[in-house]
Amino acid sequence: MPELPEVETIARDLAPLLRGRRVVSVHAARQPPVFVGGSLAPRTIVGRRIRDVSRTGKFIIVEFDEEVRLAVHLRMTGNLLFNPPAGPVRYTRATFGLDNGARLVFADVRKFGRMRVFRGDARATLGVGIDPFAPELDARLAELVRGRRTPVKSWLLDQRHIAGVGNIYACEALYYAGVRPKKRVGKLSLRERAMLLTALRRVLHKAIRHRGSSVDDYVDAEGKAGRFQNSLAVYGRAGMPCRRCGTLIRRIVLAQRGTFYCPTCQV
Repeated sequence: MPELPEVETIARDLAPLLRGRRVVSVHAARQPPVFVGGSLAPRTIVGRRIRDVSRTGKFIIVEFDEEVRLAVHLRMTGNLLFNPPAGPVRYTRATFGLDNGARLVFADVRKFGRMRVFRGDARATLGVGIDPFAPELDARLAELVRGRRTPVKSWLLDQRHIAGVGNIYACEALYYAGVRPKKRVGKLSLRERAMLLTALRRVLHKAIRHRGSSVDDYVDAEGKAGRFQNSLAVYGRAGMPCRRCGTLIRRIVLAQRGTFYCPTCQV
C-alpha cells in the first residue's frame, strides 16, 4: 500500500535519526528471501556510515559512502520501524543494528517487501520513471503520453513513467483534475495534462503534510498512523455522495485495481 507520501514521510523521519550512524550488524530472513536477486551481500553495508536517507519513487533509499545504497520497498504491508520497544517485533524480516545501540527493523506480515544493496544511481538501478515533483516532468509529460492508448489511471500506476504514484493518489488526482480514469492518456488535451499534473502534485503535497494515508497497514517509522485517509475525496467511497455535486461515487476495476470516481465531476 505505501505510496509516495507514506514513503516520503518515513524517509524524512529516518534521515535525522540515521544520518551519521554506522551499521554494525544485519540479520535478514531467507525464506522467502527479503534481499532480491542481484543485490550485493547485506554484509556490504556492515561497518559503513549512513550519509543520508531519501526517497526514489516508492523506495526508501539509505545512502552510504562509495555510492553504496540500500533500497527498501515496503510493498503492501511492510513497515520500517526505528528502535521499536525492546523484544521481538512480530513479522520481522530484517534487523539492522546501529553503533549507538538502536536498531532499524523491517517487519512485513505478508512477506512481499524487498530490499536491495547496490552501487550507483537509484533511478537507473531500480528502473523507475520521473519523480512527480521533478521540474523536468512539466516539459516531458506530452512526450511520455503521446500515442498511448492506455487508460490514464493505468498509465499513472506504471512506475516506469512517473515514479511513486499508486492507486489511492491516482484516484484522488484524477478526481481533482476532472478526468475520467478510463480516458486514454494519449487523448488528454494540453489543458487536461496540465490540470492532472497540478492536481497530482497538490494531492501528494497535502498527503505528505498529513503523514500519509493509513487505509491498510501503513504506519510511520514510529509506528504511528497517517491522517490523510480522513480527507479522501473518492478513494474507498463507492456508493457515497461526491463532496462537490452529491452524485454517488462509483467503483470500477482498471489494471486489476479498484478505481473510484465521480461520474458527474469527471468527464
